[in-house]
Amino acid sequence: MKNAHERFGVVEYTKRMKDTTTRIRLRLDRFIGEVDDARNGKAHLISVLGGDSDVGAIWAAVIEQNLFTMEAPGVEPLTATLGEGAQCFRGTITIAGHKPIRHLVAISAELAKTRPGADPAGRRTILCDNDPTFVLYRISQRFGLPVVPEWAGWFNKELNRHGALKPLIGLGCSPVLVSGTKKLFLKWIRLALRQKRIEVPDRNGPVSWNLAHSFFQINQSDQEEETRQETSEENSAIQAEEAPSCESS
Repeated sequence: MKNAHERFGVVEYTKRMKDTTTRIRLRLDRFIGEVDDARNGKAHLISVLGGDSDVGAIWAAVIEQNLFTMEAPGVEPLTATLGEGAQCFRGTITIAGHKPIRHLVAISAELAKTRPGADPAGRRTILCDNDPTFVLYRISQRFGLPVVPEWAGWFNKELNRHGALKPLIGLGCSPVLVSGTKKLFLKWIRLALRQKRIEVPDRNGPVSWNLAHSFFQINQSDQEEETRQETSEENSAIQAEEAPSCESS
């Protein structure tokens, strides 16, 4: 994936001790955040890659609620923290012929509460994708709302009409903040059914959702470029094998 590194951001953390100052910079491939003022804000998700010691230092800083500076293509530099109760998940990426890469994903306590059934009285739902069908699905899963995919367009219009849909800062995704409670959304559904703006499908059976998964997808151009590179390498190898020997007798 040529030039894929140019689409990564950077997380920088400065650790100051009594006699020394340590600056840690890691590659950032996913980020969700919101701005409180011109430069400071709240991070809801960071996904970073690096060496074991650097990733360990970032993990400790997340737990200690320290501030980071995030920079990414198309995103203004932002100083933020994940706040109290952030959760961290660490793993290792192994690539043949290279040293293992440590991977850290950290999410804010508020983002963790958007999982199905968690914090049913919540008023804010942070989502990693702004696709209307995805938004309706995740809201319905969190609050247990009786909905069908065909209502996605109507629900998206209602969110915008009430000013309840706010774009967030994102790297590698298009995150949004949805404001509203279960009681409010049920009220919208009830009124829309009475006014026949939405209808309950005649069919019976389970509801099937066709959801976008852009948060986990590799850029199509990257995939095509990688395929071209692999094909070129294979062709070169074949040509080398088939070439006549140049050794003198």
